[in-house]
Amino acid sequence: MTKESFSSYLAGFFDGDGSLHFQIVRQKEYRYGFYIRSSLVFYQATVAEAGLLVIQDRLGAGRLRRRRGGMSDVTITSRSEITRILRDIQPYAIFKRKQVESGLRLLDRLPPPKDRAGFLRVCESVDDFASLNFSKSRTVTSDTVRSAWRSMGVMIPVTTDPKGETADPGTMPKLYLP
Repeated sequence: MTKESFSSYLAGFFDGDGSLHFQIVRQKEYRYGFYIRSSLVFYQATVAEAGLLVIQDRLGAGRLRRRRGGMSDVTITSRSEITRILRDIQPYAIFKRKQVESGLRLLDRLPPPKDRAGFLRVCESVDDFASLNFSKSRTVTSDTVRSAWRSMGVMIPVTTDPKGETADPGTMPKLYLP
């Protein structure tokens, strides 16, 4: 199978039995107490997991996991591998084209900037991306990050624009949150 035909096949598999997620994960050892995790996942019934092994081998990436309920998946968490795969399947994705395109834009912003304002903007983009997946189980959002920072008494940039529009980060004043 040529690379092009495999990419086309994989796009169809992703459209039907794949997902792309970005999660804001609590981790107190990290600079801001959180980090952004990206995952590209391909699902299949465990009885047919041999196909997932072929995909994993062909991609040269991912980890096979057997899940409860008779399901298995290949999960890829390396941002560079996810980017490579999404670029390969982008021309062929149909149902999840928005996820592929938005995912590539978000991956271009990772790792997040090393300032709180930049990190928070990426967290907000993760929130926006989640709406493409109809996520029901998300518990950590950009509001969670804001709340955690507030409780720690950390200064974060806020806009003073009465319309609530975000100012250019370079000109945004650093203010404390009540």
